[in-house]
Amino acid sequence: MSLPMFSSMRRLALGAALVLPLEARAQDYRFPTTEDQYGNFYITAYYDHSGQDWNCGHETYSGHKGSDYGVGSWSGMYEGRDLVVAADGLVIGTNDGEFDECSTGDCEGGGGYGNYVWVRHADGKETLYAHMRKWTVAVSKGDYITCGTYIGQVGSSGYSTGPHVHFEVRESSGSQSDPFDGDCSYRPSYWVDQGEYEGLPSLDCDGPAEPCSLIATLTCGDVIDSSNDATGSTDSHSYYGCSEWSYSGPELAWGLLTDLDEPVIVDLTGLSDDLDIYILDSDACDGSDCLAYSDNSQTSEEQIYFEAAALREYVLVVDGWEDAISSFTLSITCEGGLPATDSGEHGDSGTPTPEDSDKQPDTSAALDSAPVPVPGQRVQLGETSGCGCGAGGKMPRTAVLGLLAVLLLPRRRVHGGGYQ
Repeated sequence: MSLPMFSSMRRLALGAALVLPLEARAQDYRFPTTEDQYGNFYITAYYDHSGQDWNCGHETYSGHKGSDYGVGSWSGMYEGRDLVVAADGLVIGTNDGEFDECSTGDCEGGGGYGNYVWVRHADGKETLYAHMRKWTVAVSKGDYITCGTYIGQVGSSGYSTGPHVHFEVRESSGSQSDPFDGDCSYRPSYWVDQGEYEGLPSLDCDGPAEPCSLIATLTCGDVIDSSNDATGSTDSHSYYGCSEWSYSGPELAWGLLTDLDEPVIVDLTGLSDDLDIYILDSDACDGSDCLAYSDNSQTSEEQIYFEAAALREYVLVVDGWEDAISSFTLSITCEGGLPATDSGEHGDSGTPTPEDSDKQPDTSAALDSAPVPVPGQRVQLGETSGCGCGAGGKMPRTAVLGLLAVLLLPRRRVHGGGYQ
């Protein structure tokens, strides 16, 4: 990677010619079990489309918003029927410890889902694996897991009448959807290979999410005037980790590099619609490596304050909430710090401090408390554990202005990484 020329403050005008963003790529699914258990599963009920399933048949029941697969009744459950995650993603909720031999369809626990695992994928969609066996949930909220990772076993917990897995897909809006393509589902398949009607989808995993496409590398003092639908924008990514939010607007991404170990302030101003910003540790853009974020609501200014390591390239993303498109001014301000060393030791990234927001998750509950998935409703998940970021109060504006007044005094970077 070639290093940029470090310069004094400069203004870059980008995006004079607007282009349509690249179309988003969906993350497709494998059937959620192992190869040796595959033959033990069979369909018992598809998603309900007003009395018909995706193929216009009747393998469904009224109001059913998932795909149910049996496993050989109680003997199959007691033998153990493994479940795996259907695509790469971040675990955003789990529940375990509920009674798992329900046969009445109305047992308490997990909002009717009993024991479950809930995963968000890079395209913003979510998958839910419900009615699992007691004490078999093998992942935790905040875990990033890859396609085929073991997550637990099939049971009969929650609103269940016998052992089966309820596999549910949710859009970034929170609404449930049918993963099958057919004459009565009216949408493309979400499976890598959905197989035949009344058969099983394949065990093939989809490829990883597309990496973020970086349009330039930014450094201390850079100021950019642009728009999130400008030349170089994409619409391939919806979820970046740290926060719970998924984005439907176009996004722009840059590399961010400094030659010192130093605090860096990223400001996004001049907004006419709701854009948010994220700092990532790589260009994977799959929700696995978020370091810091700012997600204020509506047209509020956004700011991230984090500790950057010298000569380590981060990724900065600007994305639009609910199809938002806006012009903006993006500025990078560095506080100054220690020169790069040969040790390779760097400090951890700091904690972002966005303002309170009507889009802000409720963090009053303990982080390890399981969200209850309610059909058709977005649950506020709060901060994701293991994310290295938070959702607390923003640095006081007076403190920021005082810091910037010092930072913007004439200075130049000299040999050895110091200032004079």
